Amino acid sequence: MITGEQVYLPALKSGQSHIALEGSEFHHLIRVRRFDLGQEIWVVNGQGLACLTKIESIGNDSLVLKILKEELHRGEIPTVIILVIANLKGDHLNLIVEKATELGVHEIVPLLTDHTIKKGLNRDRLERIAISAMKQSRRSHLPLIHDIKPFKQFIKEQKQGIHLFCHADDSSSAILDNKQIFTSEKIFIWIGPEGDWSKDEIDLASISDYTFTGLGPRRLRAETAAIHAVGLLSALLQDPK
Repeated sequence: MITGEQVYLPALKSGQSHIALEGSEFHHLIRVRRFDLGQEIWVVNGQGLACLTKIESIGNDSLVLKILKEELHRGEIPTVIILVIANLKGDHLNLIVEKATELGVHEIVPLLTDHTIKKGLNRDRLERIAISAMKQSRRSHLPLIHDIKPFKQFIKEQKQGIHLFCHADDSSSAILDNKQIFTSEKIFIWIGPEGDWSKDEIDLASISDYTFTGLGPRRLRAETAAIHAVGLLSALLQDPK
């Protein structure tokens, strides 16, 4: 029986015939989900490798999985999407990490902007959220979550790819109107803070030749804008295979 259940094993490598599973993943499968001998499970390493496996033996605190087949980039879209978003108050960034992971983002970069109120973040917690979302959405890549970066520093470091700078302005173009997204290997989506980008940040994006991008006629909260923008791109870039 093929199952949609997926577990995360960073040590998984190509070419293995059997792998052992223990710890929290073993506990969840056997003690919580009550999996038994012969049942099939997907195992991913978070770097693009996914293996369909079958439970071959079960011990007191570990089990052995037989690898049936390998797949590369299972559940992934062909374009690298990097979400660059101002650090947000409360648990809003937690929600964004969860949903952006489900939608196919490869990297998430929290920013310290001129209008950012919250200065720190719990990266360990965000990584745990990303792992859970990767497993739930049947992806094989675990998004890289960066430490918080100052806006002016990060914008100077970026030279490659298309940069969609989300800003509610009459001159901003819709994501659907940007044909370059279909030929680029890397797309950055920039989402500002609750108080919007400062004039200096908008000017820096302009002289960096970023594409000013609108998300419709409504004023969206930062977390809504991030999920909406990533969702649009994910739908447009999804591999038809």
